[in-house]
Amino acid sequence: MERTIPQTQEMFDAYGRLNGDNDILHYDDEYAKARGFRGTLGHGLMYLGYVADLAARKYGKDWHTRGEISVKFVAPVCPGDELKVSIDDDGHAQCESQFGKTLVGYAKLV
Repeated sequence: MERTIPQTQEMFDAYGRLNGDNDILHYDDEYAKARGFRGTLGHGLMYLGYVADLAARKYGKDWHTRGEISVKFVAPVCPGDELKVSIDDDGHAQCESQFGKTLVGYAKLV
């Protein structure tokens, strides 16, 4: 199961308003680029949320009582990235942009 979610600065801004994360790396493109990134950075918990949402779609109501998720963030996500979020039949989860894997882990029922 998979879905592709284009990433935008507007999404980063909205998520930051929801969770209160005011780290400048998420909002100031020049600042982020000066530190070696391609642009501002997406919030890691956004991507955990994308995996959890996909798991809920995959496993249905059982996800809410028997779901287990574990992820590792391995690369940044920036505005303009086309992020493919997937969970395979064994529960292996990943996010991947056109620049490579950004998250690896699993979402499964226990």
